[in-house]
Amino acid sequence: MEHSKSSLIRRLKLQQIAIFEKVVETGSMLAASRELHMTQPAVSKSIRELEQHFEETLFTRGKRGVQLTEFGQLLQRHTQSLLAGLRFLADDANSWNAGISGQVVVGTLLTASAKLLPRAILRLREIAPNIIVKVRVGSNDALFPELARGQFDVVIGFLPEENVNPAFVHVPLYDETLCAVVSRHHPLALEATVDAHQLEEMTWIVPTTESVARRSAQSFFEKAGMAMPRKLVESVSFLTNLGLLLESSLVALMPYAVAEQFVRAGLLSILRLGVVSPVGKVGYTLLAERAPTAATARLLAALEEVAGIEALGGL
Repeated sequence: MEHSKSSLIRRLKLQQIAIFEKVVETGSMLAASRELHMTQPAVSKSIRELEQHFEETLFTRGKRGVQLTEFGQLLQRHTQSLLAGLRFLADDANSWNAGISGQVVVGTLLTASAKLLPRAILRLREIAPNIIVKVRVGSNDALFPELARGQFDVVIGFLPEENVNPAFVHVPLYDETLCAVVSRHHPLALEATVDAHQLEEMTWIVPTTESVARRSAQSFFEKAGMAMPRKLVESVSFLTNLGLLLESSLVALMPYAVAEQFVRAGLLSILRLGVVSPVGKVGYTLLAERAPTAATARLLAALEEVAGIEALGGL
């Protein structure tokens, strides 16, 4: 069968698309029916109607549930964007009718999730308490493709050094640097200044080789007059790193904005090495072809306000 936009408009139902997405999400017809408050036969019938329309099998059935076929994967790539578009429409309609409402789905790197994003969300709550913010953490490699598919309204974190993809618009907010931190109970925590040679034989926690900050870590050691430590733990999990620091005499490299939060909480101390090692620019990324929803625009304004206050030393 040859498909056209007109034939799809006539025969496809939005509910069928929503049911298809829920089956993909849950991995079974039964689980999808429970979450949608439908009977399993009704869910199965809807999937069967989609298969009949496209004359293709969408799922393979097995003991562990269902798996997408190759055509099913093709269909899902389009249904994700379609449902995302409906969500954007709903948000804009709600904002139009209620003034300030809707939801914002944010993808964020750990760096931004420690300080910038929480304060922006709190500021948003003050000016638009009815806006719902949903946050998911990941890496740029995972977040940007989902932004392109409409799964996020905005991605917040380190920006790429070069904007090689015209599909995205990157807006810088501030420059991030690395610092060396230890537990506040570490023998060096109260030192007015620390000589790099005191740290050469210690075990360090550094960013993983594939992370944005790894090259900056190497630059940090070079500026400190140190070789890359031989005793290493590679990690970009701030909670894991915090646990290691609190339970040992390890030293860690950490983005300053993250370290500052732990220092204020009385958990860590920043070592005074006199080394400044830029990591890159922290900011937000939008999809170029899609204007921000009213709710997203409110969050972006809060982000820029918070980043501006921080730059003036007010945070």
